[in-house]
Amino acid sequence: MENPGKILCFGDSLTAGYAPLFARRFKQEFPDIDCEIVNAGMAGETSRDGLKRLPKLLKEQPQVVLMGFGMNDLSKGVSTVELADNLSQMVSHFEDAGARVLLLTLNPVRGRPRSAANARIEIYNQIIKDMAYEKRIRVVEVNSLWKREIKPWHKGLKDDLHPNQKGYEVYLKALLRVVPRRNIIILWQYNGNPCECNYACPYCSYDPRTQKGHHFKGTIEAWRKAFKEAFGNQHLAFYLAHGEPMAGEKFYDVLDTVGDEPNWQLRMTSNISLPLEKLVKTRLAREKRLNVNASFHPTMTRIEDFLKQALFLRENEIEVPVIYVMWPPFFKRFQQDFRVFDKHRFLVHMRRFQGIYRRKLYPQAYTESQRQFMARYMDDATIKYMLSWESSLGKLTWSGVDFMIINNEGNVGYCDDLRPESFSLGNIFDGRLKCLPEPGPFPEHGVSDGTVDGVANFLELNYRQLTGNNVLSFARQGGVYHTSNGVFYKNLHTDFNDSRTRAKYRFPPRNITDCYHILLCRERTLESRARQVLQFLLPEIVTTRLSWTGLRALIARRLPLARRVYRSLRAGL
Repeated sequence: MENPGKILCFGDSLTAGYAPLFARRFKQEFPDIDCEIVNAGMAGETSRDGLKRLPKLLKEQPQVVLMGFGMNDLSKGVSTVELADNLSQMVSHFEDAGARVLLLTLNPVRGRPRSAANARIEIYNQIIKDMAYEKRIRVVEVNSLWKREIKPWHKGLKDDLHPNQKGYEVYLKALLRVVPRRNIIILWQYNGNPCECNYACPYCSYDPRTQKGHHFKGTIEAWRKAFKEAFGNQHLAFYLAHGEPMAGEKFYDVLDTVGDEPNWQLRMTSNISLPLEKLVKTRLAREKRLNVNASFHPTMTRIEDFLKQALFLRENEIEVPVIYVMWPPFFKRFQQDFRVFDKHRFLVHMRRFQGIYRRKLYPQAYTESQRQFMARYMDDATIKYMLSWESSLGKLTWSGVDFMIINNEGNVGYCDDLRPESFSLGNIFDGRLKCLPEPGPFPEHGVSDGTVDGVANFLELNYRQLTGNNVLSFARQGGVYHTSNGVFYKNLHTDFNDSRTRAKYRFPPRNITDCYHILLCRERTLESRARQVLQFLLPEIVTTRLSWTGLRALIARRLPLARRVYRSLRAGL
């Protein structure tokens, strides 16, 4: 989010109504953002009138413009063609002045969903969405959110078309979701995947024999043009993380290309073993648009060599968090390594290990003591969603909206777990890119997102979009951050034997008391709570395929335990 900044609310009476409410709520939600909010809503205006007012409003020099026209165009006979042309001109003028523009869809009006009035609303909303796609700008989906949150629709109206308090709450919810999210985050497999890596870690999810070769395709200028055509003037944050990004033959060409665009930035996860002198002299580094996550691999490097590289980056004003994957053999050495990094005030971001070790599947195979040990060094969301292997299925997420993965052929996928071959959003080279218009449910079974961006995208977590260094931004929101005295770890002294705490952090239940507190933990979805308790009561359902006879026998054996949980709940309620 732009900070400091000015947000211009530009439109008709609907805008005039939500703008003061939005200003108050925005300052409550984001007290650390220095932002002036200007109400430029004018009752009765059409897009034609807005275009006439444009020269005066350009003098406001806003950083963000929330544009809402169409309701009066519809009632005063402004054609769809003219509406589209007026919106196009206004968007272009604001973008030429350096503003980020968002278009609001129109709320439903009084009448049946299939009434003529609401049918016209749908037509005008499609014009608004088509214009946003043409201009490569974001839409604030008031209409679709209204239909999900208010049933019947007219309960959000005070007259035929103006919202009441309930209706304006939908406006505020839609705006507060979208406005602060300035960046489009692109996980770019610029060198292919798998691709060149100078390490061969025994716990890597890729076979080291495949982590070879340079697979950049096309020309760097063709990529620049494709990104510009696909995303327009939006702020792009490129994320390089597969293989060793710095080992790619085109790595510095990529950095130079991103650096030449003032609205673009780059972040990467690197083992920082390669020479860094050229890296810190790039335009991105000089302009503080380069962020690096330093991944420490004890089987491949000495801690002294790694520390020297991390300190060199810090000397050049690039602060790195240390990524530490908890492969089971590392438990013996972690505290010694942690003391070294903590002494130098490096934030250590512990990650779960995913994979097979000694015929056991991790992270599910971590013992209770290992799980508690790891949690003390983790931020809240890492414990809840990664360590505890929380299923991503059905969670509302920004993945596919303003976060996506793009492979070395320009194909666009949903996220790192759902790549273009399994969930395609199009291709940036042939004009077929179609990002999702608003957050939707995560579509895949058997996935527990293990990336900080993927987890931060879940709406239920209510995290801000990760900015700057994504790992530091994620950790801070979960209680791990730098202070004047070093790094603060919120959970270092948390009692993870307490049943209430375990339920909150999604630890697996050990007994009936744990099940009881899981079922009472209202900050979690009912589905999540029920699934975890059922896995404890009926683990065979999860691990084996049972016949009906076997299932009946299993339930009969477990029925006394289920009854105890039920009686505990009844007593507690």
